[in-house]
Amino acid sequence: MILITGASGQIGLYIFESLANREEVIGVDVKECPIKDLRSFFVLGDLRDAKLAERLVKDADVVIHLAAQVSVEKSWEDPVFDAENNLATTINLLKVCDGQKFIYFSSAAVYGNPKYIPIDEEHPKNPMSPYGVSKLAGEHYCRVYSEKAEPVIIRPFNVFSPRMDPNSPYSGVISKFISRAKQGLPPVIFGDGKQTRDFVHVKDVVEFVKIAIKKGKSCEAYNVGTGKETSVLELAEMLLEIANLDLKPIFSEPRRGDIKRSCANIEKAKRIGFEPKTNLRKDLEDIFNNLKF
Repeated sequence: MILITGASGQIGLYIFESLANREEVIGVDVKECPIKDLRSFFVLGDLRDAKLAERLVKDADVVIHLAAQVSVEKSWEDPVFDAENNLATTINLLKVCDGQKFIYFSSAAVYGNPKYIPIDEEHPKNPMSPYGVSKLAGEHYCRVYSEKAEPVIIRPFNVFSPRMDPNSPYSGVISKFISRAKQGLPPVIFGDGKQTRDFVHVKDVVEFVKIAIKKGKSCEAYNVGTGKETSVLELAEMLLEIANLDLKPIFSEPRRGDIKRSCANIEKAKRIGFEPKTNLRKDLEDIFNNLKF
């Protein structure tokens, strides 16, 4: 059986949905599962409850751990809440493992401002936000508990999907840009727009999880991105073109902890079979044309 924590979140729900088609799965989250057909395989609960964690892990062969507070901005506003959610849940799960494969979702935020591009897994770790610190601490806990579990660490870069919610405090730049474009408004860019990101479609993340379950090596970390660098300004201009809007972006003050460049070296992931299929322009067109904000 595969246990998926954070199964109602943007990434977790796609993984839950995909694996439920061919595996025995249980999803758990503090939010109700939005897909009715999956609710019979779902537990509503908070994994800060150690007894709940123990009960769910006991019957699992694989744990895919996504449950977390995922907003960098929220982590600054309430770093204690961030640490409680991101570390207590991870520790509660790890300490009751008994040989399970443990897929831990970390983040590219552990790297901080890169010293070189593209960023490989051996890059120095210097997180610039409480969120990044909590994710890196979770990686260390995985390694500390590696005699009880078989941890595989995933570091996703900037994940986007058709289920993005621009009204959520956890939403990324793509959903916010699309939301404004749908209203005929220009995108708002924090800083000069020269900051770059590696935007990866959730479908590629789901595929890598399936690979990691079978081929991921214990205590190893893997970047999941595309290996392609796109500036926020390029992204804004692309979406304005897709929306057929003759507008210019609005520039605002930079955000605290916002890194200048980010792009994944994915050679390590490729060596175990990962081949990203993200096509940023086409994927954005599909999302823009089908999303109703």
